[in-house]
Amino acid sequence: MKNIFLTLTLITVFYFAGCDKVTDPEESLGNITAKQKVEEVLQKARLDFAIDSKLSAIYGWNVDENGNVDLLKTDNAYVYVVQSNQLQENAFYVPVFAAGPIESPINFTTMLSFVKDSTAGDILDRVFGRLATLAIDQNANYKDSPATIDTALAHGGTNFITQNTDAKIDMFLLPSKSIDTTLTVNNSADWIVNFYSSNKSLVLWINSNSGIVTKLSGN
Repeated sequence: MKNIFLTLTLITVFYFAGCDKVTDPEESLGNITAKQKVEEVLQKARLDFAIDSKLSAIYGWNVDENGNVDLLKTDNAYVYVVQSNQLQENAFYVPVFAAGPIESPINFTTMLSFVKDSTAGDILDRVFGRLATLAIDQNANYKDSPATIDTALAHGGTNFITQNTDAKIDMFLLPSKSIDTTLTVNNSADWIVNFYSSNKSLVLWINSNSGIVTKLSGN
């Protein structure tokens, strides 16, 4: 029911935002990666949210096995979470085909509702609580979504998809310090990739600095 409501909401938002716009040639096929729209989102956020807006997280909802989402569809999205030190708040944006970023109907509560794995849900709940005051350094070194999905597939994702025909993939780019609060570095960001089906899940933490892949949970 939540998925149906969210899809209808996205259809409405995307329809009105996309009216009377000229198609961007770079988006003629609709597919984008996670990093592709970061600067465009930040420019928008600095105009209508806070002048000091920084990227705090990226949520990939129902991404494909190439790490893309299709802006022509309403059952997937990249949601960009921005953060303001002045406001100590977060705002949420999604890119829209031929229209640019708009405020997102997907927020932390929505994201958590898609995480069926209780261990991963608890971790992300704690992480989300820290993002109002944490941002990803603009010089942080992290891979884009296609390379990240390749890594996750090689560490159990392919087997999971083979064994679960209804498998879906969500992914989260987060400040490393939001996951591991003992870290002293501020300029790193890590991916959490969540493979899930109707009754099973596999959750991987991919450390951008070390390249180590940790299985957070799986059943």
